[in-house]
Amino acid sequence: MTRLEIKHVEEVLSVMVDQPLRDITRAGAMVVADFGELVEVDTAILDESGRPLRDENGRRISQMSMKGKYTLDALCSMRFSCGDEVIFAKSDMFLPTEEIAGSSDFIWDTFDWHIRGNNFFDVAIAKHFGGEFSDYIVKSVKANKFGDLTITFKSGFILELFADGSGYSENWRFGEINSVKPIIALTGNGIDIEAS
Repeated sequence: MTRLEIKHVEEVLSVMVDQPLRDITRAGAMVVADFGELVEVDTAILDESGRPLRDENGRRISQMSMKGKYTLDALCSMRFSCGDEVIFAKSDMFLPTEEIAGSSDFIWDTFDWHIRGNNFFDVAIAKHFGGEFSDYIVKSVKANKFGDLTITFKSGFILELFADGSGYSENWRFGEINSVKPIIALTGNGIDIEAS
């Protein structure tokens, strides 16, 4: 990215500064983080694999819930750290929990990371946050020439996204949770003009 694009990304994402992290979850292998004031959202009810439940007519089953106003979707590599400790990272999704891995009948070829609670990522989030995200207020957001993002929290925690896709591969996107189109998206070729 050019210096002008970096400045644009930081300006767009600056709406997160002084806002709380409300939630971190995943949709398949995509990490989803919600920030900002709570807004009511029509949310799909998911099965244990994270797929939307559907009624007998194929319509999505949903419910109203409260989410942060802004969403940051990471399709690229990411990690959440504090000091010298990595709390969790995206690759943890593909690792079984200690309980599953320690089972005498565990077989890697049959391990299903999609099932909620089966992987280390899900367990780390539940253990670390326990539903309490209000201690994580965004202090700053920085981008670099590759489109990597560093979100620093006032409590000393850091959320980093590492753009690891080239070409038109989407690395991350940021937008308002109730909007269909993201405010900004980053591909391996830079900012996606169609999304901005």
